[in-house]
Amino acid sequence: MTLEFSRRGRALVGQEMFLVLERAKKIEETGAHVYHLELGNPRQAPPRELLDKAVDALSHRHVGYTYSAGLPVLRQGVASYFQASTGRALTEANVAISPANLLITQFLELTCDPGDRVVLFSPAFPTYWASADYVGLEIIDVGLSAAHGFDLTNDAIDTALAARPRAIIVNSANNPTGAVYRREALERLAGECERRGIWLLSDETYAEVSFARPFFSLAGLGLPHVLVIGSFSKMFSVPGFRTGFAVGDAEVIGKVSLSTSTLISCLPIFTQMGCAAGLRRLDRYTAGVRARCAHATALCDAELSRSAALRRVAPHAGFYFLVDIVATGLDDMEFAHRLLEERHTAVTPGRSFGPTWDRHVRIATCGRLDDVLEGTRRLVAFAESLVKVA
Repeated sequence: MTLEFSRRGRALVGQEMFLVLERAKKIEETGAHVYHLELGNPRQAPPRELLDKAVDALSHRHVGYTYSAGLPVLRQGVASYFQASTGRALTEANVAISPANLLITQFLELTCDPGDRVVLFSPAFPTYWASADYVGLEIIDVGLSAAHGFDLTNDAIDTALAARPRAIIVNSANNPTGAVYRREALERLAGECERRGIWLLSDETYAEVSFARPFFSLAGLGLPHVLVIGSFSKMFSVPGFRTGFAVGDAEVIGKVSLSTSTLISCLPIFTQMGCAAGLRRLDRYTAGVRARCAHATALCDAELSRSAALRRVAPHAGFYFLVDIVATGLDDMEFAHRLLEERHTAVTPGRSFGPTWDRHVRIATCGRLDDVLEGTRRLVAFAESLVKVA
């Protein structure tokens, strides 16, 4: 008998960068060294206070169940952070703690029914595509142009609104382009969504690593239809903690908390206590992360500029480049596969960020700087070899 999975089971696609990682690990098992540019896996040491508090919590056996909405001390810490940065009065009732990646699916499940439309501004983070398909939504792809620096333009906003979606996802600072959208565009998008009854998810995971343009958070607008999410993975370089947060209207946060209770019960106490301690030195820590990101970006940009076969837009934030490889004559999958096999350098195929980006690859610059630069040089050399052959 053939096993039949559900429509949602058939829709699961995962994330291509983790498949690339698995292939890279196989090569490493042979004794070869692989240069990892595929995952946004920060290698900077987390704040000492965060680690000390997490270890202390474990030593005191804080390993049981806790609040589904998150520890009050962490929720209040997030509320205080946003209140200080936006000027909007917030309390722990406006904050829920949940894995940031899961929050994307939670938002779509809470706001949309199967068959509803959701707009994605692409290139877009792979989980948006996967979650929207999993929930059974019609995806409207509004592409952003490299010619405009991958910025969110009024034309893109108009196209998104004209689709009359149930929900829109906006991601500033952006993964994979590193673009930071202007305040005027974000305020217009949020205001129109509120006026038209469209749900808006603002993914602000890379807010604290914006180094080339001022960052604007939609959390400061206080609009009921807007939910802001973020992740301690990037704020504190602890992706393994799988701890994120949502900020929004108290009624919406209540629904997010119920969803978390249903899906995973709660997050670990020790990771939350660690993150709460880290918040107390967030500004000083993230200043160092931004400086490191800006430095690595400048060095990698200089390396990429050596190849006429590669085009890119210098990012405003984070640690990614979306690289145009059309001049090499290969699509993203073949390019990534051959680069890994022939040059032992792992990158993420562009179609992970939307089907129209299959002539691009993403590189991550957050690993050990020597490895990142060598991997970038190998990518450049590979691209140049393809152009010479052609």
